[in-house]
Amino acid sequence: MEKLVNALLDQFAASLGEDEDSVIAAIGDSLYVRYANDPAVLKIACQRQGVGEVKVTFQHIHPDHGPIDSASFTQTGAQDFSAALERLEAYRDIWFV
Repeated sequence: MEKLVNALLDQFAASLGEDEDSVIAAIGDSLYVRYANDPAVLKIACQRQGVGEVKVTFQHIHPDHGPIDSASFTQTGAQDFSAALERLEAYRDIWFV
């Protein structure tokens, strides 16, 4: 199960690392992403659930206002990671325009 969490975090970090203006930090089972011209942070948390399942939560956090919005879904080891990346892109487009 730990392998699935680490694999998800690694894949999210690799995808987010393609943005030159982003700063990424990994802390525990979470990634924190900050974009150069935006004070808000995107938090991606991965929590183990059932066998072969990880709850993925995207959270938009503003330093002055705290958490603004969040979305979560369950990712299984059998699912293609591209669906998780599509969700990430959709929320980034909404939160970090």
